[in-house]
Amino acid sequence: MALPAPGNPISANMINVEATRSGTTNAPLSGSSATPQTGSLVKLYAPPNSNVDQTAPHSYSEFYSKSWSARTVKYYQRYYYGTTTDFANVYDACSSSAWYSSSTYNFYYSGTLANGTVCYDAASGSTLEFASAVTSPISLKDTTTGASTHTCNINSSSEITNYAVCPTLTAFSASGETSGASVCGETIPSNSFYHTGVLAYPESGDWVFQNNGNYQPVLTTGSQWFKAFTSPNAWAFRLQNATPGPGYVNSDNIC
Repeated sequence: MALPAPGNPISANMINVEATRSGTTNAPLSGSSATPQTGSLVKLYAPPNSNVDQTAPHSYSEFYSKSWSARTVKYYQRYYYGTTTDFANVYDACSSSAWYSSSTYNFYYSGTLANGTVCYDAASGSTLEFASAVTSPISLKDTTTGASTHTCNINSSSEITNYAVCPTLTAFSASGETSGASVCGETIPSNSFYHTGVLAYPESGDWVFQNNGNYQPVLTTGSQWFKAFTSPNAWAFRLQNATPGPGYVNSDNIC
């Protein structure tokens, strides 16, 4: 619910209540300096909670028609290959923590988490989460629920980029073989894998994983062909460990 429009009475009590504080909370307009101080109304309505101008001089008229929204806290882990190399893509960042080292952090944001959302250190104030610590994007995995839900980068301006929801996977069975010429003649064992994409079986550009939910990629020694059966023909596909990452399907064909 927004504060009153211009021409209507407005008070510190109203401004406090809109910001989910007690109406009687001590609430100086901006504090004793030109820079709005913590606890002041102007500071309370700083982005991303609201958009009251933070530059002096200040007045109560700046609060007309403003609304206030609380920041949401997100917990996440920063993932790497081994210990030093950031993930290159959404599928890597969604992978199982058993394969990668990580550290747990949290950040705060207002509104909907998406590209362009700014991340903050605290539930109040305007300190950017990565304002000085990051010179290149980092890959993050949301761990709010204990499961992979999304991945994104945060740039040196603390803005979300490359936001993506961890993909839904499709189960299938396949055999493995090192030779593309012989894979189509292999007997299919009951090996269960999971893949991205819209078809029942993987095609070039998909990613293949060992399990559903943890996104643990199928690792191969160099390029390796696999076969999945689909009527009326068997379907062959080749995985690689090289760029853009383990479990990537770099080619496919009908047997």
